[in-house]
Amino acid sequence: MRGQTWRADDGRITLLSLGFGVVLLTLVAVVAAASSIHIERKRLYSLADASAASAADAIDEALYYGGDDGIAGVPLTDLSVRTAVQEHLARAPVAGRFEALQVVEPTGTEDSRTAVVSLRAIARPVLVPWVLIPWSDGIEIRATSRGRSELQ
Repeated sequence: MRGQTWRADDGRITLLSLGFGVVLLTLVAVVAAASSIHIERKRLYSLADASAASAADAIDEALYYGGDDGIAGVPLTDLSVRTAVQEHLARAPVAGRFEALQVVEPTGTEDSRTAVVSLRAIARPVLVPWVLIPWSDGIEIRATSRGRSELQ
């Protein structure tokens, strides 16, 4: 090794670069996992919005044809809202993409004109680095939406 002199700190930049690369890759994996959960939550909100709009048009026929109870517009009940939501979820192809999709409380109506729809599902991170191992079984996401019937 003629002409070369070795210093005590030679080769440490490689070790530092490798460490930085591992930290960077872990950060990218965590951001990708968090983004995938956020996107799944947005999709669940979209499904809840569509279900609420569908449920807002679902009338309780007994209440509607039974006479005037002082309710203007399309009268809703908790049962009619839940039934409409279940029917909408059965028809919606996107509902099949969610794991453990459930209709949860407070699904129903607040005032016989507003349909409230709450959905719950499990979202799984796309990448599961060692940082996200506690959530590798999935993360519960919830969405609540309201749809108001304006028909007279």
